[in-house]
Amino acid sequence: MTDLDGSLLSHSTLSFKQIHSDILDLLDSGIHIVPASSKTKIEMDVFCSELGRDLPFIYENGAGFENIGSLLPDSKLPDSVVSDAAVGVDELWRIWGEHVPNEIKKQCLFVHEMDVKQQIDLLGLKGQKLENALMRGFSFCFKFVGNRVQLRHLKHILDKNNLTFHQGGRVLTLCGKHDKSDYCDFIQSNLSESKFASFLVGVGDSENDVALLEACDVACIIPRPHKPLLSLSIPLDRTIIAGSIAPLGWLEAVRKALAINNTEKVANYG
Repeated sequence: MTDLDGSLLSHSTLSFKQIHSDILDLLDSGIHIVPASSKTKIEMDVFCSELGRDLPFIYENGAGFENIGSLLPDSKLPDSVVSDAAVGVDELWRIWGEHVPNEIKKQCLFVHEMDVKQQIDLLGLKGQKLENALMRGFSFCFKFVGNRVQLRHLKHILDKNNLTFHQGGRVLTLCGKHDKSDYCDFIQSNLSESKFASFLVGVGDSENDVALLEACDVACIIPRPHKPLLSLSIPLDRTIIAGSIAPLGWLEAVRKALAINNTEKVANYG
């Protein structure tokens, strides 16, 4: 299970061209790859199209899970699900307007309210890619310009209204109380009932990846340019730190994680 921006995709160019063929080789070898991102559903569809494979994916920080059938083709599971905790954008905006005080609202610059130049500068996207990033069904992206006390106050207000925010590499995301890790148990339990062994590798670089990484058997941390390394509260022997940034760091970390799995298989067999 992998984050995209800054983990599998280059932080600066959002490209994975350098490891495209390597990803396909992993898939062809029987490895399942499940992207889990704050990206919109249409952005994830575009990623799959660019890769050339219909991968199962988690979008908008766990709001929904798509293409489940490609992960478990013989199951009777639905091909897509929406989290019970997901809140539609109209309801999100209503709650925001009614419950967040004006002094906090002034510290939150929502991307959908910015002009196009500001959106391009902040997200690093333009044209159709920018439009795709704005087509959100269950979340809003914003830049926070206040202090830590105000941010904690915002978190408290959102908690009381069954909402939260996630800190990504470029922006924060307002959404319901769901995250990328919500489907880990679902994937593990259903894979264990199939012919596939369930060994989950998580790959991420930002704070909104922590829950996902800590829910997996092995966590792969990708370094961030000009930012401190992500910190986790799991054993070091279950943590892999890539030696380079994305996308090459992704490939390095995943290969090391798969080597751990293969070593354990041999040990258990012996």
